[in-house]
Amino acid sequence: MSSQIRTAEDNLVPGDIIVTKCHTYEVQSFLGEGSFGKVVKCVRSKDDKTVAVKVLKKEGRYHDQAKSELNALLKIKDLDLDKCSLVQNYSSFVHKGFYCLVFEYLEQTLSAFMIARSYQPLPLKSIRLIVQQLATALQTLRSIGLMHTDIKMDNVMLVNHRLQPFKVKLIDFGLARSVSAVVKGVTIQPLCCRSPEVFLGLPLTEAIDMWSLGCLCARLYLGVRLYYGKNEYEMESFGLQPEPVHQYDVGW
Repeated sequence: MSSQIRTAEDNLVPGDIIVTKCHTYEVQSFLGEGSFGKVVKCVRSKDDKTVAVKVLKKEGRYHDQAKSELNALLKIKDLDLDKCSLVQNYSSFVHKGFYCLVFEYLEQTLSAFMIARSYQPLPLKSIRLIVQQLATALQTLRSIGLMHTDIKMDNVMLVNHRLQPFKVKLIDFGLARSVSAVVKGVTIQPLCCRSPEVFLGLPLTEAIDMWSLGCLCARLYLGVRLYYGKNEYEMESFGLQPEPVHQYDVGW
């Protein structure tokens, strides 16, 4: 699907109009940026619906990432995404070589929420709500043979914290892949949430996402990362070190 856009160079700024074959969008504000590209808040002219448009970079590897994300989104599109705590994708289009994905608008990342409260630990009641929803999301992905592989606070969104406290959704399927397609020894997952299987080059399953969820849960409870290292060697040392000897003596 092709599109046209009236803007300065290739930068999207408030007031820009994106015209696609099916819809017209007006850019409202800039939401965030990452290694993949940027996300902007837009209003769809047809029904005044607020959406988030993810604009991927032009480099070839981002095209591959966009295709991978689209494939994952196609696999989940017929599910009850609200019940499963997975983000809703409305459509996609290409503009001047940029892949653009249109998603439901969600309020803020869990990372932004925690930063705003200076990473003060959350009450257990709130953590349980978040973990229950994310566990449901991962169970749903497992049921269709998908691994997310990028579980982190930046990829968990609060829907509307004022109206629906701690209702969250899992986003960003750019690194998602079928379990059957995962190659043994591949390096995946954020360093701070990387599972032992990945460090050791062992066969990988959906269980690696649960490890990342555990690390996320610990940070919500402690206010700091469970494992902290500046590189793979330090992280591997933290994550794979044996239990203290006294634990064997006194038991759990």
